[in-house]
Amino acid sequence: MKRQLAYQICYVVAAMGALTGAAQAAGIATIQDVTNEGYRTPPGQSETDAKPADELVQNEALRTEEESTIQVRFVDGSELSVEAASEVVLSDYVFDGTASTGLINLNDGLFHFTSNGNNDQGVKLRTPVATIGVRGTEFLVHVDGDQVTIVDILSGQVEAIPHGSGKPIICEEGQSILIASQDEDAMCGDIGSFSTAAGPSGGGGGGGGGGGQRDQEKTAQRPEPPNPKPEPPVDECGDCGSGDFIDRIDEPLNNDL
Repeated sequence: MKRQLAYQICYVVAAMGALTGAAQAAGIATIQDVTNEGYRTPPGQSETDAKPADELVQNEALRTEEESTIQVRFVDGSELSVEAASEVVLSDYVFDGTASTGLINLNDGLFHFTSNGNNDQGVKLRTPVATIGVRGTEFLVHVDGDQVTIVDILSGQVEAIPHGSGKPIICEEGQSILIASQDEDAMCGDIGSFSTAAGPSGGGGGGGGGGGQRDQEKTAQRPEPPNPKPEPPVDECGDCGSGDFIDRIDEPLNNDL
């Protein structure tokens, strides 16, 4: 009897362990498409090629090379596009049938997040300098390593909370957010003021001031100066055009010649 009870206890413990492992390995997203060179690193495993229909799990990392992208669809229908030369870790993502919670670590590069109308207010996107709160939105995030984070809001609202002493801010559709460091206040500006789709502008971080993209547009519209007028030809004949020369022509020739 004691031996049978011991077997049953071992069986229950093993079953619970298997269920726990299965829960930890439950898929939180699926790869929809891969362009050129994209890679995934499941937790505790080596990096491997990312392929469409691959199921992604908690704490899985994704990485792209230049001119490459990975399209990801989460269990609630939200989508994340990992653009060229970017790195992200899907730390956690849970969907209970009505709302989602989770944490996605955007380590470096460019990302395009779309909630597709889902209740994603419990989802946080973390960069090295700030945490981004999702509010049923579509936006682009440019992460310049641990230096700067820029958010371009295409729809809805986004909250940016610097990790240090900087003050948070909420901006809306048609605006950009600049988080220059953990200890600087987050700033709102017109979309494109701080970045373009390719990354930060060269014009610096002015709140709402024209960025590099606008400067380029002004440069392109500036007319070129007219060609200078040609210089008049040099009179190599000296006095050829003078009246004295004409008078000398009109003088009678010397008959003695």
